[in-house]
Amino acid sequence: MGDPGSEIIESVPPAGPEASESTTDENEDDIQFVSEGPSRPVLEYIDLVCGDNENPSTYYSDILFPKMPKRQGDFLHFLNMKKVKTDTENNEVSKNHCELSKAKEPHFEYIEQPIIEEKPSRSSKEEIDNLVLPDCWNEKQAFMFTEQYKWLEIKEGKLGCKDCSTVRHLGSKAEKHVHVSKEWIAYLVTPNGSNKTTRQASLRKKIREHDVSKAHGKIQDLLKESTNDSISNLVHKQNNKNIDATVKVFNTVYSLVKHNRPLSDIEGAIELQEKNGEVNCLNTRYSATRIAEHIAKEMKMKIFKNIIEENAKICIIIDEASTVSKKSTLVIYLQCTIQSAPAPVMLFVALKELVSTTAEYIFNTLLTTLNDCGFTNEYLKANLIAFCSDGANTILGRRSGVATKLLENFPEIIIWNCLNHRLQLSLDDSISEIKQINHFKIFLDKIYSIYHQPNKNQTNPLGTVAKELETEIIKIGRVMGPRWAACSLQAATAVWHAYPILYMHFSHSFCGLAKRLANINFLQDLALMIDILEEFSVLSTALQSRSTNIQKAQKLIKRTIRALENLKIGTGKYESQIEDLIKSDKFKDIPFNKNNKFNALPRNILLDNIIQHMNLRLLSDGNHESIFNYFDLLEPSTWPYEEITSPWIAGEKKLFHLCEILKCEVDLNDFREFVNNNIKSNNVSIPATIQKAKKIVSTIAINSAEAERGFHLMNIICTRVRNSLTIDHVSDLMTINLLGKELADWDATPFVKSWSNCNHRLATDTRVRQKSTKVFHENQLALWNLQ
Repeated sequence: MGDPGSEIIESVPPAGPEASESTTDENEDDIQFVSEGPSRPVLEYIDLVCGDNENPSTYYSDILFPKMPKRQGDFLHFLNMKKVKTDTENNEVSKNHCELSKAKEPHFEYIEQPIIEEKPSRSSKEEIDNLVLPDCWNEKQAFMFTEQYKWLEIKEGKLGCKDCSTVRHLGSKAEKHVHVSKEWIAYLVTPNGSNKTTRQASLRKKIREHDVSKAHGKIQDLLKESTNDSISNLVHKQNNKNIDATVKVFNTVYSLVKHNRPLSDIEGAIELQEKNGEVNCLNTRYSATRIAEHIAKEMKMKIFKNIIEENAKICIIIDEASTVSKKSTLVIYLQCTIQSAPAPVMLFVALKELVSTTAEYIFNTLLTTLNDCGFTNEYLKANLIAFCSDGANTILGRRSGVATKLLENFPEIIIWNCLNHRLQLSLDDSISEIKQINHFKIFLDKIYSIYHQPNKNQTNPLGTVAKELETEIIKIGRVMGPRWAACSLQAATAVWHAYPILYMHFSHSFCGLAKRLANINFLQDLALMIDILEEFSVLSTALQSRSTNIQKAQKLIKRTIRALENLKIGTGKYESQIEDLIKSDKFKDIPFNKNNKFNALPRNILLDNIIQHMNLRLLSDGNHESIFNYFDLLEPSTWPYEEITSPWIAGEKKLFHLCEILKCEVDLNDFREFVNNNIKSNNVSIPATIQKAKKIVSTIAINSAEAERGFHLMNIICTRVRNSLTIDHVSDLMTINLLGKELADWDATPFVKSWSNCNHRLATDTRVRQKSTKVFHENQLALWNLQ
């Protein structure tokens, strides 16, 4: 390994006699000296003259740029004469140091400086006085070297190149085995050696080698061309052709991710591009993975930065699930309100692996992920208004759940249990309180146990007509487990449509199941369950809509409760079909009877329980009832107009608490105008602060359906074939898939430019290992050589 600061160079001009003898004219010798920098004897003499034991008053211009003799012997004699100057001469020179140095200062043939932000101007002497110098240099030496080499800078006793630090990479001027020294960029060049003389020589050598290196020369060329342009724009202008080639690779990777294709497919896609004349070095799945990571990172950085700058109110949604490789994961979503969007925007944040599923670990993972995205604790205290998840004890437990820990850190947020989960629990609670045996549930559990045995599942199908039923039963068992089968509308309707085929199938092999199907009580229970589940399905689908907010959800729940009350009084759609079905030809082969062993479900008790539990779980659960009352201030349809006077004192008291919940100010005059206008007329304009408050209310997520959709996408990406993907890679692919635009609307150029700024290789970079070509067997080639 070389010394820090050394670079790969092709040739270094000699500093010995050959260099001094290469010119024949004194003026030409001066020009050669200036253009290549001082030779080694001059650099050594600077150290001698400016050393600790010498008089530092000698002005440097006479030393660096004397009238040079033609021969080396005369030159050394000249240096010796300089060293024995009298004190009188030195003192005279010292008095006129500034004037003479300016008069004798040569015109360096260095590049023009790029347009960069300049610090307040100070003299070089002032800057040197405030620097920590290398231990083998004094202030005079540092001053002379930095004046001679304009690119040289000193930081904390180490040397660096300000030009290389400005440009950092060569872009289109890059060549094989030519690179910018990282040590000179990062100001890490230090002297080597055990004594002062050796350490000074070490620094002289490193400065000289860097000054004549090919990489530094290319940097100087870039800076010359950047006189009227910034460095980054200059590099991009020269890289237009390279960037265009890299854009095609980015588009290819983006298309693969959007279509959930393996990134290894890029090898075939790039091979086709090369066949069409494109040159590409980013042709492996490793490059594709790095590109996908970069795109996902840039997307998140841009989107979340805009949200933070807008100071948008946010709601966090999380859920927990396992991948196909049995790893526990946490999916994090964020719903926010932005001015340019008419409705709240749902954003995927990240998918994180859970080493532990304790509430403490999940909470720390959630907070760390948000902080990494730029959402600091101060921002969350000011703008986090709600947290939504399912009803798992680890997340929503009242003693030590994630929600409880969030309330300890952010006490003003709303904790919301997913309405779809609460809807399902209200049905489960209602069924579990019925003392009579639920024959319908027992029947579906029995089918599940039969057709999830490997031999039955594969070799004993229900036939062509009942294929739909078999598929539904298997799917329910895999996704939710057998206890959820009685709550599945798909399974219930599948049994209803395949009822005669099921009876014929079970009558030959499972007589007990056939007797249940022949019991008219079972058919009535099936019809009742389908009618109930249809109402639940309509409500569940409406609650999962992205446009449904808390106030709309409250209306939908009340409407479903009224529908169930009407069902209690009358009969449902499927119940009314029972008599006609029994008499039809389709059911004529089933000997229906009323077996007292299989009693029917108590219809009215079941409906009463469902209505009661829906009221308890969905409308008056904990503090949610009071929250609904505050939100009703923004919905004139819920106002008690007979009690309202102008001004509405009771409403204004609630308005103060509503502002605390939403963490935004609603102007009192706007609220009074809003109330007065609605008393007089229904169709009125809504004041700005009221509109903003209504928008923030819509930000509160009412379910974790979006997290379920995220897990569905995760299962599509991380299949059994691609189960080697890490969770971080899956998260990047989900980010592009969920947050990225369609391929036709996506512009890859900004991402390619940021990729180039990160010093990644472009598609046309030749400094890569050539991929191996496929070798065909001689017999295969012989087929094509036939004539």
